[in-house]
Amino acid sequence: MPPTQSLWSRTGSLALITVVACGSGLVAAASAQAAPPAPAHPVTAATPTPLPSPSGGPESGEPESVEIMAAAAAPVTRSQMIARAKTWNPGTSKRVPYSQTKTRGGYRTDCSGYVSMALGLGKPGPITVGLAKSTYTRRIQTSELRRGDLLIDAIGSNTTRHVVIFDRWANAGRTSYWAYEQRGGYGTDYRTRSYGLSANSQYKAYRALNIREDAPVPPPTITRAQVIARAKSWNPATAQRVPYSQTKTRGGYRTDGSGYASMALGLGKPGPITVDLVKSAYTRPIGMSQLLQGDLVIDPVGANTARMVVIFDRWADAARTSYWAYQQRAGYGTDHRVVRHGLEPGTQFRAYRPVRIR
Repeated sequence: MPPTQSLWSRTGSLALITVVACGSGLVAAASAQAAPPAPAHPVTAATPTPLPSPSGGPESGEPESVEIMAAAAAPVTRSQMIARAKTWNPGTSKRVPYSQTKTRGGYRTDCSGYVSMALGLGKPGPITVGLAKSTYTRRIQTSELRRGDLLIDAIGSNTTRHVVIFDRWANAGRTSYWAYEQRGGYGTDYRTRSYGLSANSQYKAYRALNIREDAPVPPPTITRAQVIARAKSWNPATAQRVPYSQTKTRGGYRTDGSGYASMALGLGKPGPITVDLVKSAYTRPIGMSQLLQGDLVIDPVGANTARMVVIFDRWADAARTSYWAYQQRAGYGTDHRVVRHGLEPGTQFRAYRPVRIR
């Protein structure tokens, strides 16, 4: 009986396997002398029989060749991605240990395997170099980073490359941020990082092609009296007022201007930011003369240190040249004072009515 044909002879061609080291595993690039016909259906992952290394075994303790053909990844929302990242118990005693060879749920337990799991990419996940390619991501500016975006260092060897998941800025100056990562010697973590923020950093910001924005949560119906009662719960203009912070929370809401307004309106925690509060999902524009108790006056223009939102309470005088407002203001905290926002010529402040206020 004739001998059984080998895997390579059955394909009708000899493939040369090139092994490339990576911070999250190894990938093989196949170069065929005479390419066989394309399969009727795309293959999402295949592991060909490895060729022996000169030393007779894997030189780095990783698979010698893992060939992954990219398949279109299913869309995932930012909140879904973060929820998946949390399933590996970051920063706890139940975190997943780091390994470039082991898997959990089919994904490598290294940095790129972790990110691939969070994004729902094909198992065991592309390596760090692969994640930086247009197959999976596109470059963005660090100033554009949003929850679920990535910071990737795709340069160097499998012991130097790395990728982390951006969560949120850690301070108003944006000099650091909170990130999820699978890091060597520890495992799944959640901590502040500054990768990609220095001028000469090898880390670059990327946005996954399959990530989608979360649908705005319809705000609940609320009365004007309820808005004001909730605004007063942060003890405005007293010694017990809530200090201002763009990173801290109280009752799940950010203790900044938009977080305070979101709390008063009963919006989803931690609250939309100022630029989102002016969107039709939450408010509609009105004239300043139409302001009623519980409406908002918002300046959505500029950086996070320039934007502002206040809650209108009542007019301070018969001529309507100023009004009492509740606000969470920088350097002080929760306040109730007379302001003129939106009344001066050339102002960027505009009046808005919450869509669910009654």
